[in-house]
Amino acid sequence: MPSNIYSGGEERITLDEIMIPDIDSIEKKLTKLESDRDAVMQLSKDVIRLSGKTIAAMHAKGPNIPKEMITELKRSKARLDNIEKGFEYYSLQAHQEYSEALIFYNIISTGKIPSMNAIDETEVPYLLGLMDAVGEIKREAIDSIRKGKNKDAKAYYSLISDIYDSTLHMRFASSILPDFRRKQDTARIQLEGLSNEILHINKD
Repeated sequence: MPSNIYSGGEERITLDEIMIPDIDSIEKKLTKLESDRDAVMQLSKDVIRLSGKTIAAMHAKGPNIPKEMITELKRSKARLDNIEKGFEYYSLQAHQEYSEALIFYNIISTGKIPSMNAIDETEVPYLLGLMDAVGEIKREAIDSIRKGKNKDAKAYYSLISDIYDSTLHMRFASSILPDFRRKQDTARIQLEGLSNEILHINKD
């Protein structure tokens, strides 16, 4: 039987008659938020997958990858931009890997590091993607050495050095720039390793 609650007078009401104000609208709002979050997470996975696919293609074919790959990646990222507000925590990795792919593409296509605005990104994912791109650039440098393209290898080394030197002074809390210090350390190790390879070139 439902419990009775004394209301202060003779009239009594039951717990079954009590309704929380706005409970239905609250539930609908939260249901929509959950659905929106799921959509952001799925689109983020798509962007991450396409970014990885694009980078792999660039290592295989250089800048001569199908333009449709870059177009598809940009479109997926644009769709993510349109729905991610309030869920940026879930989409950060996607933006980071998108930045890495676009930065790497610009480097092997033009020999230059693109600006943040050129790839339509914001500060945090741009910097994180830039540091991650160091590994891809080093891989290209080593491949260039293997193919006897020493001039290209030295150019890649200079780019990595510029990235490391330009960001060396940056010290921010992880809550502002997640995992950045570790990425700096990784970039330093990669730069030192490539430096040894460049020294061997100069001796030959």
